[in-house]
Amino acid sequence: MATASGPNLAKIKTRPGPTTHIRNGEYSAASRALALGSYFISGCMAINASQFLGAPLYLVNEDWYNAWIAFTKQSWGLLTTSMTQCWAPTVVRVSGHKSIRGELLKTTEGNLLSNFPERLILIANHQIYTDWLYLWWIGYTNGMHGRIYVVLKESLRRIPIIGWGMQFSQFIFLKRNWENDKDRLAAHLQNLNKNTLAPMWLMLFPEGTNLHPVTRKASKKWAKKNKIPDMQHQLLPRSKGLQFCIQQLRKTTPYVYDCTIAYEGVQTGQYASEIFTIQAAYFGGKPPKSVNMYWRRFDIWSIPADNDREFDNWLRARWIEKDQLLEYYQKTGRFPADTGVDVLPDGRKRRGAGYIETEIKPNKWYEYLQIFAPVGLLALILYMFYGGLPKRFMKDIGKQVAQEAPAPENLEELVNSTPRIVEVDSTNASAIEAPSQIAVTMEPPAVAEKAIKKLPPKQKGARKAPVKGETQVSQPGKARPKPKKLEPKLAADSKPAKLENGSTATAAIPKLSNTGEPKAKASEEPKKLEIRNPGDPPKQQAAAKPVAKSTTIPKKASPPKLGTKAKQPAAPKIDAKSKSEASKPMVKKPAAADKETRAPAKKLEIKPKASAVSLSATGKGR
Repeated sequence: MATASGPNLAKIKTRPGPTTHIRNGEYSAASRALALGSYFISGCMAINASQFLGAPLYLVNEDWYNAWIAFTKQSWGLLTTSMTQCWAPTVVRVSGHKSIRGELLKTTEGNLLSNFPERLILIANHQIYTDWLYLWWIGYTNGMHGRIYVVLKESLRRIPIIGWGMQFSQFIFLKRNWENDKDRLAAHLQNLNKNTLAPMWLMLFPEGTNLHPVTRKASKKWAKKNKIPDMQHQLLPRSKGLQFCIQQLRKTTPYVYDCTIAYEGVQTGQYASEIFTIQAAYFGGKPPKSVNMYWRRFDIWSIPADNDREFDNWLRARWIEKDQLLEYYQKTGRFPADTGVDVLPDGRKRRGAGYIETEIKPNKWYEYLQIFAPVGLLALILYMFYGGLPKRFMKDIGKQVAQEAPAPENLEELVNSTPRIVEVDSTNASAIEAPSQIAVTMEPPAVAEKAIKKLPPKQKGARKAPVKGETQVSQPGKARPKPKKLEPKLAADSKPAKLENGSTATAAIPKLSNTGEPKAKASEEPKKLEIRNPGDPPKQQAAAKPVAKSTTIPKKASPPKLGTKAKQPAAPKIDAKSKSEASKPMVKKPAAADKETRAPAKKLEIKPKASAVSLSATGKGR
């Protein structure tokens, strides 16, 4: 057999094994499932969030709440329409009976435009699970995709996310038990009758479920039991629910619209529900090649809804007609189409639609953004209040702090006027300034003790010695904490300081360890503190004389008054060996030569603390 021009595929050798094709198919199905699932779940969550945001409107105004829910149902219609366009594209072929002339139109762009009334009851045969998605798209072409109310099975209410959205959308869930469903259905229909001008499409499937081998057997059994003819391409309808809806809504709803649906690719004896599953259509990329619809309209007052038997016969007759239409489709591949013309009294003409073929898609590509618009607006508002405002608030605080801060020209003066404490190495005698450069300042004991009491418990006790070379700035106006009792140790080369009253005092700076405690050696004994009066001779040091024990300052001593001589401390205790030396006077008049060599000392105030002698100098001192 001759083939078309091109490579002969029969001669091309391929590597044995189905791995390549299976991998590509698996990757393709996985990528489709990931993309579809992400879009569908995010869209459903955005719609649920929008419905939750609008829920408080029910407490304010019920009409506002219904309008908001209608907006969210429009988003649901756009979500399913865009999903079908991207993952399960198909063609819809629409035709109708002469009763709907002028209501099915085709735009110049090739899209379907429906002109159905705003209030109606919509019934259809149930072939597959996605029947109601295609019917919802018909509502989109009529601008009614936000005003559709669907009667569904009770089990669908429990589906996470989707079931929540259905409940917010005011769908009607039935348990297929008329005694339990009647009161619930009456309550829903009463709400639909409150506002006679509000648009409303009530969608229901009288068969109760889709066509399936199991349901087909149940329908056949029911027909045999009641001695009525069975259907070939659909299930027998149940009349109770539809009859009750017509009775409740016929005062506000003028028409009942009937749609017969058939799917291309389903042969006689096959079931569309087994071929075009949701997994095959949306995840597997095998949707129906075409969805065929045939529309009819019935005046609601022409339907015998007050008589059960008559209504049952009327509904079964309509289903028999639908079964004949499906048989016609099986033979020809299309439903009948009306091409007639009606002339109205005012001279206008209504034409039959014929066949209108179009794709399931939104009119504008950007319409799907409506799904995420409420959530995006909420995120923008949150950013404005919790993103932008805190930044402005912090900027205002920064400006206020900058205004209260001292000017740069005054900063140097403020730093220079702050007292400082500088570390002096007591082990290096050359590092200690001359007594003439040291000013010893004291504070009254009561002020110091009061300041110590105010300190927290952790700060009481000995202060930590500052690290060598570190400068510490003392806070003016605050008393120093009371240091731990230390024994003053005189350095060998310490020089006397001249007091204001003319007496001299010699003090040594104790050596401190890293922890702030004075270093004590077993071989060394602290030297005594001597106070000399002017005119006393210098003390002669004897090489072989023993060193006297340390002399401590009395615990409660008052500072010397100006113009008076400082009191001498109590005589130190000495042992028997140095009794002869101790009997000698401790204070001697200084020599004239020694008096001339001494530099004049600055003011010296002795802090009467029994624990230590505190020295501070302008720029130096501990």
